[in-house]
Amino acid sequence: MVSPSRSLWLLASLGAGVVNGITFQTTDADSIKTAAGSVAYGMMKYYVGNTTGGTPGILPQPYYWWETGAMFGHLVDYWFCMS
Repeated sequence: MVSPSRSLWLLASLGAGVVNGITFQTTDADSIKTAAGSVAYGMMKYYVGNTTGGTPGILPQPYYWWETGAMFGHLVDYWFCMS
């Protein structure tokens, strides 16, 4: 289950102007879940589709549809790993 959290970190770090690392222990499930939660929370800051006037499933400009798809794909992976 380490792979989805690492891919979430990679996606978040590539999309940000400044790269910030998240430290976690690969042998500790709680550490991985905490790190993945931080990344998921950070990604959702860019999503305005759940607010009034926002378009569901779309990130605002300058993001493209495939970046939105990657974000939601990783959020589904996050949801699956947390359940």
